[in-house]
Amino acid sequence: MKAKLLCKAGEIDEETAVDIVTHVGVNESRSARDVGGESTTPAPVYEVADGDGHVEKVDTRDLEVVP
Repeated sequence: MKAKLLCKAGEIDEETAVDIVTHVGVNESRSARDVGGESTTPAPVYEVADGDGHVEKVDTRDLEVVP
């Protein structure tokens, strides 16, 4: 599945198209600095990879699924 990053994640820049690789856990909380804002609602976290081989763990609220 493909997605677009809504914020920079480690070495992967914002707006980059990434492949969703695997589910890696749950993010229990978010701060006001996060793209989706502050939240205590748990959300899935996925490992994503860009075309340059960078791999990062990203909260689903920071991804936009693309066709």
